[in-house]
Amino acid sequence: MVTVTISIKPYLAAYLYARHGQSFNPQQPIQLSHISPLYHLIHQLTTVHPKGVSYRPEGNITFVIPTPAYGKNPLVYNYIGYDHSILIETEIMTEMKTELYPYLLHNKYHNGVMFKKSMATFVDKYGLAELVREETLMQAFQRWRIKVKENEKE
Repeated sequence: MVTVTISIKPYLAAYLYARHGQSFNPQQPIQLSHISPLYHLIHQLTTVHPKGVSYRPEGNITFVIPTPAYGKNPLVYNYIGYDHSILIETEIMTEMKTELYPYLLHNKYHNGVMFKKSMATFVDKYGLAELVREETLMQAFQRWRIKVKENEKE
């Protein structure tokens, strides 16, 4: 098993560990399903470890590098640079939003639960209370709703 450790926003790391039923521990790697878009993204972004770069793992999230039947050998392609870690962070953010936004809308329009209460439930479920402000996530959700409404008018 070959692993790679990267740094991303702490609340996204905590979200991903909680989503995979693990405690927030960067020494414990996350093994992704082969049908996960993140699995394929990590496989595409791994490169040969550059000379002069430390092999000491640094970061707040560790992944098991995919071992496909054919393609890149994880023993050779086991490095993710800073630019690639930003792409992975963006993908994790997208996954979180695709779970959060429908959850908020469903609770509001099917269960009658206010957005604020649903947001608090989501943040508690994934243990994000100390890592991100609910207002920040709510503002992003409201911006997204405005963008969706503007696109519907066109």
